[in-house]
Amino acid sequence: MSFILLKNYTFQGANKKNTTYDLEVVNSKSSEVVVFMHGYMGYKDWGCWNLVQDYFIVHGLNFAKFNVSHNGTTVDNPKEFTDLESFSINSYKRELDDLKVFINHLKVAYHLDKIHLIGHSRGGGIVLLSANNPSVQTVSTWASICSVDERMKKGTELKEWKEAGFYYTKNGRTNQEMPHSYSQYEEFRANEDILNIEQSCIELKKPICVIHGVEDSSVSIIEGEQIASWTNSKLIKIDDTNHTFGASEPWDGNELPLALKQVCEQTLRFIKTEGAKLSQMNERNGLLAELIKMADADNSIRDMEFQFLLSISSQMGVTKDDFKELFEQHIEFQPPKLEFERIVQFQRLVLLMNVDMEIAATEMTYIKDLGIRMGLNPMATNEVLNVMQNYPNKVVPPDVLIQIFRTFHN
Repeated sequence: MSFILLKNYTFQGANKKNTTYDLEVVNSKSSEVVVFMHGYMGYKDWGCWNLVQDYFIVHGLNFAKFNVSHNGTTVDNPKEFTDLESFSINSYKRELDDLKVFINHLKVAYHLDKIHLIGHSRGGGIVLLSANNPSVQTVSTWASICSVDERMKKGTELKEWKEAGFYYTKNGRTNQEMPHSYSQYEEFRANEDILNIEQSCIELKKPICVIHGVEDSSVSIIEGEQIASWTNSKLIKIDDTNHTFGASEPWDGNELPLALKQVCEQTLRFIKTEGAKLSQMNERNGLLAELIKMADADNSIRDMEFQFLLSISSQMGVTKDDFKELFEQHIEFQPPKLEFERIVQFQRLVLLMNVDMEIAATEMTYIKDLGIRMGLNPMATNEVLNVMQNYPNKVVPPDVLIQIFRTFHN
């Protein structure tokens, strides 16, 4: 049973143009959501995209998908290209803006702030360009383009486009002549830096899954190989399948085509594996961030405190450069799930407080408050802070520490 099931709801996309989205929340305790972005001359309900949504929902992941605001559909008719004027002025920059606004809408309206992006074809390029968004956890590309520039007219064709003001591409499914205004090219040139997929891939610091069909005749698998190369990742090749992994519009069946199901399986495995790693990393970084705040509770971090923190970060598998970055970041504290780990963290706090042999009142207040935030018994933490005076360097032995918490736990 879904806790939230929305179909064809609206949000304000690029240039304040309303467009439609679907959202299904099956896990109300999770702030994670898969966000799917369609490609060129596509829309959120094309072919098998609703079955893709069903697949991820069945496997416990919240899911959202949307129509880019200028794809030619309307709020009243989200499945047909009836607004060719909007289509004619659509651009990669506008789609980039659409995705940014939609992610923010999910955060503000539904408190979904851990985003797993999936982009198909042109949508794959857009999600790669959006990967630096702090809310984005992972990125998955399905038959993605690797360059915006390569899709722009060149030479004589570009000159003719400028002179005519438009060029037209026939939609093979609807037989419509789809107009492209020269403003699309102008907008690309005005935003070349932020539409550089190669540079975005090189700078990408998020986990990425790159999938491509071997027989893709619309976007060559060579483009998938480029993305994988730029991101130092493995290209997952799906044999004997095309650009849409066997899907078509309309799709009358109730099951995913075999190739697209393989794509979903690979993506699900990736999201769950990387999601678990990210959760551990966030918890670890949160712990270190709290130690940093503790050291700075008296508005000064001494060298011996820094070295102590650096030693702990090294034990946690954090590099020196990554540790230094924590001083500049705001990281939400996530208490360890196990009580033993929370006790270990409290012990680190006690050791840090005593490392410079001076205990400020602000440090004592901070450590008591954090003990409560971690869910530790306040009487136990107060007892630890009392008995530490009885030990050399105020270091409470681990067995004594654990026994204190056991006593108050009972």
